[in-house]
Amino acid sequence: MIGIEIKGIEKLTKALSKETIRQPLEAGIKKITLLLDRLIKQSTPRVTSRLAGSIHSEVHPLYGKVGTIVKYAPFVEFGHKQEVGRYVPAIGKRLVAPFVEARHVNPGSQIRVLGEGMFSYGSKLVMEKFPELMKEIGAAIQSKWNM
Repeated sequence: MIGIEIKGIEKLTKALSKETIRQPLEAGIKKITLLLDRLIKQSTPRVTSRLAGSIHSEVHPLYGKVGTIVKYAPFVEFGHKQEVGRYVPAIGKRLVAPFVEARHVNPGSQIRVLGEGMFSYGSKLVMEKFPELMKEIGAAIQSKWNM
């Protein structure tokens, strides 16, 4: 009869436990989701603040999401066509441009930047910080691994 003995299996099992990997991973996902939520809100153009106020995040064990239920959000995010000359009572003006570009504001200012919506811009900012955020998650896992 042939047998296999794995030395250190108890230590490996403990190291791969929920506490070792899953908790730091869930904490990292939460941090990234809340960062994205904050950056999107900060870069949302404001007239009435309805759109910025509608942005919300959900954090689940292994993923997070940020979104809005405001119907006009895609028009701000991606831009839209409009009918030149049409009167819009909500703004008290007639439309003059055939197309309105996507837009966001740089966090900390109210200068509108055309060509990129607030979700795209916020995601880009998070991606720039992603290597640093992943190192934090890895360090948290490694600190638990070495216990």
